[in-house]
Amino acid sequence: MYRHVPSAPESSLPPGTDLPVRVTVRNTGSSSGREVVQAYVAGPAAGHGRPVRVLGAFHDVTAAPGESVTVSLRVPARVFAEFDEAASVWKWPQGEFVIEAGRSSRDLRLTATVWTG
Repeated sequence: MYRHVPSAPESSLPPGTDLPVRVTVRNTGSSSGREVVQAYVAGPAAGHGRPVRVLGAFHDVTAAPGESVTVSLRVPARVFAEFDEAASVWKWPQGEFVIEAGRSSRDLRLTATVWTG
């Protein structure tokens, strides 16, 4: 069994910039194990054709019993962008995005907020 321990990303993100996210995973079980750490991005506001949450990055990790391992993920800038069909360009909306990490979209144990714009 793994337990995710949060490490918040940067609080402000300039447009067009990738977001580094670090998650520390601790194996609380009695045998070695493997976990896929997933980071999801939600925001700035549902609507405008944007899904509620999108997968931003993922990485697998292996840990011995009692071992803690830090995973470094990079959420690409394009995850924060919206395509403006009228202008035929990508735009980075200003606002608050929520970064959630866990073992799946239904088991998210870390939440951090980042502002763009």
